[in-house]
Amino acid sequence: MQDGIQRKAAKLVLAAMVLVLSGCAGQMRFPISENAQEKLVEQNINVVRITTENISQYRTPVFFSNQTQPANPPGDPAPYTYRVGAGDELRIMVWSNPERTQAVGASGGATGNVEQGIVVNEHGQFFYPFVGAIRGAGRSATEIRADLTKQLRIFIAAPQVEVTVSSFNSRKATITGVVDAPGPVTITNVPLRLLDVLNQAGIDEAGDLANVTIRRRGKAYNVNLKAFVDQGAVRQNPIVLDGDIINVPPIRDNKIFTFGEIATAEVPLPSDVPVSLTETLAEVGGIDRIRADSRGIFVFRRTPSTPQGFDVFQFNLKSATALVLATDFKMAPLDIIFVTNDPITRWNDTVGSLIAPLTGLVRVQTVVDPN
Repeated sequence: MQDGIQRKAAKLVLAAMVLVLSGCAGQMRFPISENAQEKLVEQNINVVRITTENISQYRTPVFFSNQTQPANPPGDPAPYTYRVGAGDELRIMVWSNPERTQAVGASGGATGNVEQGIVVNEHGQFFYPFVGAIRGAGRSATEIRADLTKQLRIFIAAPQVEVTVSSFNSRKATITGVVDAPGPVTITNVPLRLLDVLNQAGIDEAGDLANVTIRRRGKAYNVNLKAFVDQGAVRQNPIVLDGDIINVPPIRDNKIFTFGEIATAEVPLPSDVPVSLTETLAEVGGIDRIRADSRGIFVFRRTPSTPQGFDVFQFNLKSATALVLATDFKMAPLDIIFVTNDPITRWNDTVGSLIAPLTGLVRVQTVVDPN
C-alpha cells in the first residue's frame, strides 16, 4: 500500500514539474561563471559542463535511486562444502588391496562392477553391506568416506574407499520474480553464484538486477548484481546455498523525462542496452527548431554524492563536438532532460522550481551571472 501511495505521489510531482517548467521555460538564467556555480555547492547542486576532457568520467552513468536498497550481500562460506541430504544418490567403491581392483558392491561380494544408486533415505541414512545403516544427511562425501573406511576395517584389511554423489536431489534454491523460468535450482558440489543461477533461469530485461533479494535462514539480504555485471564488484555475486529464496523484482522508475522546448514525455529506458542523450532526443522528435536554444540542453541527475540535489550536465549542441559528446553520454533512470529557449535567463526560477516539488528539501539561492 505504501508503494502505491509513493507512486501516486510521484505522478503528482511529475505533473507539478510539467506545469512549473512550462511556465518558467523562458525565464531561466544559467550561471555561466565558475564563481556563480560554486555558490550552488552548498545547495547540493553540482553543475558540470560536458567537454571532451571530462566525458570519460560520465560515459558510464552513476546514479542514485530512491528505489535502490542499501546492498548487504551474504558472505561466502569458506570453504564451500556440499552436504548430502535425503534423496541424494551415492556411488561407493571399495578396494581391499592394490592387487585386487574389483569393487565390493552393495551385494557384499567381490565383483568387477560398481554398485550405484545407493539412495539416502528419508531418515538421512543409507545401508551398506556388513556395516549396516550409515548416516549420510548433513555430511560431506569426505566425511562419509572416513566413517565408512573406519567401519569396514573390521571386515577388510586396509580398505580403500571412494564416495561420490552421483545424483544431486536434496539441495535446492528457489528463484522468484521477473525471470524467464522461476522455480527451483539444484545445488551441487560445484558452487553456483547468483549470476549463474539467474542465467539458468533466464534474465528478463524487466528485472531489476540492482535490487535482488536473497532470503537465507530467516534473514533478507539485498544484492546489487548490476554492480557486479557493470563494475566487477565481486561481493555482489555471492554463492547460492541450499534453501535460499532469490527474488528479482521488476524495474521501477526505469524511465527518463523530457521537458521544455521539446516534447514533454516519459520515455522508457531499456535495461539491457545503454541509451544516449542523442537517441533520447531523437526518440521524442528532437528539440523545437524555432523556440529552443541548442546551447541550453540540460540533464538533471541524482547521484550518490547529491541524493537530495542534482548533478546538472550542460550541453551546447551548436557545437559539432558536443553532438558527439551527447552520443557518448548515456542516460540513467529518472534522468530529466530540460531544453530551454534561452540559457541566459534566471537559473533560480528553473532549478528552484524543479527541485522543490521533488524533495521539498533543497532551496536554491538566486545566482546571477555577472557577465
